[in-house]
Amino acid sequence: MRAAIYVRVSTGQQAMQDLSIPDQVSQCEAYCSKRDWEVAAIFTDAGVSATNDNRIEFQAMIAEACARDKPFDVVIVHSQSRFARNTLDLLHYTKKLEKAEVQFVSITQDIGSGDQADVLRTILGAMDEYQSKETSKHVSRSMCENARQGFWNGAQPPFGYRTYVAEKRGKKDKKKLEINPVEAEIVRRIFKLYIHGEGNKGPMGMKAIASLLNTEGIPTRKGGKFLMQYIHKILTNEAYVTRHVFNRRDSKTRKLKPEDLWILLEIPRIIEDADFNAVHDRLERNHPLTTSPRIVNSNILLTGLAHCAECHSLMRIQTGKGGAYRYYKCGKHADAGKAVCTGCSVRMEKLDKIVLDVLIDRTLAPDRLDELISPLFERSLDRERTIQNRIKQLKSDKREMKKQLDALWRQIATEDLRLDSSLKSYIGKMQNKYENILRAITRLEYQNDMPLGNFTAKSVHNFSNALRDRLKAKGQTHFRRTYVRSLISRIDVTREKIKICGSNAVLAGLASSYNQSGRLVPTFAKEWCTRQDSNL
Repeated sequence: MRAAIYVRVSTGQQAMQDLSIPDQVSQCEAYCSKRDWEVAAIFTDAGVSATNDNRIEFQAMIAEACARDKPFDVVIVHSQSRFARNTLDLLHYTKKLEKAEVQFVSITQDIGSGDQADVLRTILGAMDEYQSKETSKHVSRSMCENARQGFWNGAQPPFGYRTYVAEKRGKKDKKKLEINPVEAEIVRRIFKLYIHGEGNKGPMGMKAIASLLNTEGIPTRKGGKFLMQYIHKILTNEAYVTRHVFNRRDSKTRKLKPEDLWILLEIPRIIEDADFNAVHDRLERNHPLTTSPRIVNSNILLTGLAHCAECHSLMRIQTGKGGAYRYYKCGKHADAGKAVCTGCSVRMEKLDKIVLDVLIDRTLAPDRLDELISPLFERSLDRERTIQNRIKQLKSDKREMKKQLDALWRQIATEDLRLDSSLKSYIGKMQNKYENILRAITRLEYQNDMPLGNFTAKSVHNFSNALRDRLKAKGQTHFRRTYVRSLISRIDVTREKIKICGSNAVLAGLASSYNQSGRLVPTFAKEWCTRQDSNL
């Protein structure tokens, strides 16, 4: 019998302090050893809650269990609560394992199998979920009481503050906030620049402030560059006038709670009320940035596609001359100024026209279209074999990397290795590489399922004419935008040239769909995004 061990701890602190994972692994391995079961894999989610199924290793384990060539026959957990603390998730995934003929075993809750076991599992799952909710409720109540007593609850302090141990209660350090002199001086300067500016130039905008700080080499707390959003966050933070609110939002849904549940935490003052109010009034007048520039529900043609070729950030729409003109502009340049990227800007109408003209007159011209997609059909069998070989190699790499990670965890569990900061960093890099391999396998498997139809010169010509006519037609804004986003994966813009990239496989998919149905269906392209880009 081949076994997969799944272990999990809920908090990042537990994961970093190595409080539970080695113990879970060693107990599960001992359970398997007594039964002469082979431990084929160990899946570890560190610092992740089981109240939902959004767990990388958990999903990887389920995917492998449901694969045709599954590498294990049983999933072992220390207790059901490690697997799921949501009853619906527990029942859903144990049923998936059952359909895949993979057993599920909790070593501390031996409930057997059959209908009676299903009932007991449901009861235990409901109890775990109830316990999780009760624990969350008690933790929340304790944190609220901690805040009422004036103590900080452990989150990252606002820029300008740091924590200090105010008193000890038993083994617990009770912390409060104090002013960080270096950061506080930057905060005061930001407010001063926004209200008065520097020299005789008058008040500065958020972008100009970010650019100035970056030019002077002043870093953020994490050593990064100041962005316009960061400046806006500082200018609107009421903590600087002693008004820090705890319990304002639900930690899971991020929705505002009723104001009678808010807890006001008194902290040292950095900014005077008069200055804060002056900033607030100016922000109100100037309509401050409150939403992401990457909102995608507009009719702007190239949002999310156009990139600055110099710094590779997305370009966003900005207006000029009182809103009379609109431009695609480098996002980093817009946020942080020339110190980060010299950037470039292009009139929206100009870039839109260039891109559409290239698509209509060059890429989708019948001869060029045939040149781009015909090799895909001619090489379909070779392509399939190549992809299958690549998938096979990636799966081999995945198994090898999994063995290495499992071996590391076993050595840590037996104390042959000490989980110091360098080893944690190494394991983190290995896990990231492992996740990249999983994503590559998924992407290639989608490509391998791509249904290539039979094409003739006439069918290519028909598809070309139909699509070009629709793209040229007036009043087709939504269709045009949807199809452009299907055909183009990226646009790199410099002052001298524009590079448009797209996928031949996407073209083949759209053409195949039209050939089979006679309809232009841009949403079909989602299944064809193979990321095998070529210059259009």
